[in-house]
Amino acid sequence: MDYDKLRAEKLGGDAHQAPLPGGHKAEPEDAISGFSSRWLERADSVIYAIVGASFLVGALCALVYSFWTFGTGLNNAIGGSSTAGGVADTIIQFVSDLLLVLIIMEVLGTVLHYLKSHATSLRPFLFIGIVSATRSILSIGARLSISGTTDITKAQNVIEFRNSMIELGVSAAVVLALGITIKLLGKLIEEEAP
Repeated sequence: MDYDKLRAEKLGGDAHQAPLPGGHKAEPEDAISGFSSRWLERADSVIYAIVGASFLVGALCALVYSFWTFGTGLNNAIGGSSTAGGVADTIIQFVSDLLLVLIIMEVLGTVLHYLKSHATSLRPFLFIGIVSATRSILSIGARLSISGTTDITKAQNVIEFRNSMIELGVSAAVVLALGITIKLLGKLIEEEAP
């Protein structure tokens, strides 16, 4: 389309009347499709910007909430209304909440990258998967270290432990697989670079 505009300016006419390379004339449908394409691209950018702003607000709210719950948990521990297990649970929950904020920020970074280059990348989503699986591993570890056997029968405790170990193994396998994928993807990008 840029060639058409330049040619039309040189000839003093309209881009729709300027001949194209090969002697063909530009069709009015080309102008309509060009206009609709530009409009859709702008609408796409506006929607991505709104989504990015929403992710930023969500990350700020999650960060404030994580500090609020951490402060409340420590306040309860200092006041004596919480046990040592409650303090450990508060700390692990705080780390888990911060990892959630990191996940949101990584998605926001992906949106910003798209707005700048109008291209998506696989790498940020792999990092998001690793952070999510790590968050799952932390929550399982916290649940196992804090949970007691006071209210639960031994059979229920064994079943819960087995399920937790399966979940832990799956999360560890996800971290390993995504880490290998990132390593292989990095080598492919280096090989393709001129």
